[in-house]
Amino acid sequence: MKLIDPEGVALRSAHRLRRRVYTNKGPNFTIHIDGYDKLKPFGIAIHGAVDGFSRCILWMEACYSNNKPRIITGFFVYFVKRIGRVPRLVRGDAGTENVWVRAMQIAFRFNDRDNMSGMNRYITWRSTGNQRIERLWVNLRVSFTVFWRNYFKDMVDSGLLRIDDPVHLECLGFCFIPLIQRDLNSFTHLWNSHRIRQQRHVEAPNGIPIVSYYQPKANGTRDFSFRLPCELETIDRI
Repeated sequence: MKLIDPEGVALRSAHRLRRRVYTNKGPNFTIHIDGYDKLKPFGIAIHGAVDGFSRCILWMEACYSNNKPRIITGFFVYFVKRIGRVPRLVRGDAGTENVWVRAMQIAFRFNDRDNMSGMNRYITWRSTGNQRIERLWVNLRVSFTVFWRNYFKDMVDSGLLRIDDPVHLECLGFCFIPLIQRDLNSFTHLWNSHRIRQQRHVEAPNGIPIVSYYQPKANGTRDFSFRLPCELETIDRI
C-alpha cells in the first residue's frame, strides 16, 4: 500500500483523514428513498424512505417488486398525501424505478422560488452513497431480514419452494407479504420511537426520530417542506 498510495497511508497513520460530514437542516429538507433486495430471490422486495434530518422512517413497504415505477410512485404519493406537503428534496439512485417519483417531484416543486426548486429538486446518487437509508438497511438486516432469508432457504432445501417457478413465488408472496409487512410496521414503530445518541461526523439531532420529525422547533429548526401546488383530489386522478 505504501507503494500504491503513500500519501493515503501517511494520512491514515497520522489519523488525519477527514470524513465527510452529513448536513441536513431540518425535517423534509432531504428525504432518502431506496429499495432493499435481500429477499428478492424469493420474489419479495422492500422499499423505504427516511427523513435525513430526524432519521424518521417515512415508509417501509413489502411488495412483489421495487423496480416498477408505478409501485414506487404509489408509496411517494401516499406519503405526500399523508403529510399534505412536498419535501424540499428527494434523494435516490438512478434506477428506472424512480423516474416517475423524479417527474412528480419536479412537477410539485416546479414553480417554487428557492434554489432547489424546479429541475434541482431530485438528486441522483448511487445506492451505496445514499448513506442515510443504507445505514437503516444494516439495522433491518440484523433485526429482521436474516430470519426470513433463513426461513425461505429452509423451504427451498426441504423441497417446499422452487424459486425458479413463478407460481411458487407468487404463492409465497401472497402468503408471506402480509406477515413481512406486519414485521416491517413493528420495526418502523420501534425505530421511530427509540432514542438516537449523538454521533460524530453527523450534523443531526440526537433524540427520538418521530419527535424530531414532527417537532422541529425543539431542535431550533423548522419543517422545510413546501405546500402542494394542487388539491389532493387532483393527485388521485394522476
